Amino acid sequence: MKRLSGLLIVGTVLFSACKSSNTSPTDSISLGLHQSGRLGSEIVVRVDSIQDSRCPLNVTCIWAGQAKVKFLLSKDTDSTAVRLSLGADPGSSNKRPDSTTVSLNSERYKVILREVNPYPGSTTTNQPQTTVVQVTKF
Repeated sequence: MKRLSGLLIVGTVLFSACKSSNTSPTDSISLGLHQSGRLGSEIVVRVDSIQDSRCPLNVTCIWAGQAKVKFLLSKDTDSTAVRLSLGADPGSSNKRPDSTTVSLNSERYKVILREVNPYPGSTTTNQPQTTVVQVTKF
């Protein structure tokens, strides 16, 4: 019994010392339409448009649809427009329409569209749409 208690105590101490793997990245931001925000001290992200044609929950659709978002990324005096989408993009050769690489002030960044919320049909209220975008420096 003493050994079992000792193992439980040691296990608890080791478990509590482990870092959680569910930490959110510090390089992501959630923004609504026409909102802008700063990532770190470098990048400013602005959401210029959100188009959501995804199939609503509990509806049978021929096509799953897409959520398309247009961002403007800026660093100092340099800026670039980025269009990303969640869902397949028929006719496009881009295998990852949710991500791209951009260059701002001669530095490269990976931009990933993580979410567009709320999902169509998931709420009965008229919540404003928000996006979650992640920008990582190479």
